[in-house]
Amino acid sequence: MKRPFLLLLVVLLLGGTAWPARAGDVEPALQKRIDQAIDKGAAWLRSRQRKDGSYPGFGDTLPANTYDPLDVGLNALVIQTLAHCGASPEDDAIKKCLAFCRFHYAGGKGSWNLKGNDKVMVYTAATLILALDAMHAKGRPEVKVKRDRYGHAVPPKIKPCKIPTRDRKWIRELVRFLVRTQVKPDGGWRYPENPVDSIEAKTDLSNTQYALLALDVAARCGIDPPVDTWKLAGEHLLREQEEEGIDVPIWVANDAWEEGLEGVDRFREIGQTQARGWCYLPGQPTLSSGSMTCAGVTCLAIVKERLWARKALEPAFSRRLDGGMLDGLAWLSEHFAVEDNPEPGENMWHYYYLYGLERTGAKTGVDWIGKHDWYREGALHLLQAQTPKGGWKEAAVSGKPADSTESEITQTCFALLFLERATREPLVPVTPPTLTGGGGAPADNR
Repeated sequence: MKRPFLLLLVVLLLGGTAWPARAGDVEPALQKRIDQAIDKGAAWLRSRQRKDGSYPGFGDTLPANTYDPLDVGLNALVIQTLAHCGASPEDDAIKKCLAFCRFHYAGGKGSWNLKGNDKVMVYTAATLILALDAMHAKGRPEVKVKRDRYGHAVPPKIKPCKIPTRDRKWIRELVRFLVRTQVKPDGGWRYPENPVDSIEAKTDLSNTQYALLALDVAARCGIDPPVDTWKLAGEHLLREQEEEGIDVPIWVANDAWEEGLEGVDRFREIGQTQARGWCYLPGQPTLSSGSMTCAGVTCLAIVKERLWARKALEPAFSRRLDGGMLDGLAWLSEHFAVEDNPEPGENMWHYYYLYGLERTGAKTGVDWIGKHDWYREGALHLLQAQTPKGGWKEAAVSGKPADSTESEITQTCFALLFLERATREPLVPVTPPTLTGGGGAPADNR
């Protein structure tokens, strides 16, 4: 897809100083390379589609006449990716893949009866919602946020998005499933009623992240879960963050800096905080990882915006959410990497982490993570790693420990979603006030 290069200067006031242009506003030459990589990657994805509309999935390694229910989620991920890369709902690849997903979700002959046997997974439900939303997102009018006489942002009235009736009903059904399967009173999500072993914990942060990402896009289209769903999730996320971490500096870009100017540092320290991350399973003796810390920060930002939109964001809870986000961003700053998922041990799920990094940047509104231009660094890495044919190699090819989910298809989807900056930003800033020199609009909802 060819896109005009847009140079947007976003200025965030910080105690009388200002941040530079968005980190994602790369120079035209690099943007051209990114656009070309996206087009090439989307073309490669299309080339992998099979006659039945599906893409190579997890069930390919199973015995004949057996099916992996996660494959509906994988195919929905492809739909989501192609839609963000410019494909319309009438695109043949989209239509065929969606037909495959409908068939298996509804329990077509020879498939798992996902709906009838309660075999729907959180990942499956969430990726279907994200795919359906992405398909119909093009051309939606911008939601304008008004401010009251004191300058505080006023939550807008959400109008239903223009989505075909059949798809809207499907989204509603999937939202009801996610609301029903939230673990209560804990507030997170896991693998409900399916063959995947989940004895070791009641929830995990990856399932929780996908559930909240999906509920977020549904809520933006007027299909909003109960307020308690957001509150419980927020408490869960704050509770599962590391209780304490090492003290680290808070870095921000120095607006007085100019290239070639001597005596002026590129960044400046404005204080300290504790670097506190998240791990995959609550209560487990494991250290935090990059992918899960991205998930934690992103989800706190989602909860903050959604409660603000429902006029249910209490100031004290808002401050707690801000504190969790700030400490999570500090952890990412301290352990920042794009060549691997920063985690103890095996460094798996690299591209899942990179897509998580994109969501973190979009949802919090931060252009720099510490001293790192996260989008530029990530984009350069992905451009170098793209294969001549256009995709990105499965993780196992590198010789590192890898999971079966890290296939060429998923790797390519995550890479393209990062490069496209596919995550929709909040209607109002949810950046922790420490990083902006004042409260973002949601925090002002007194």
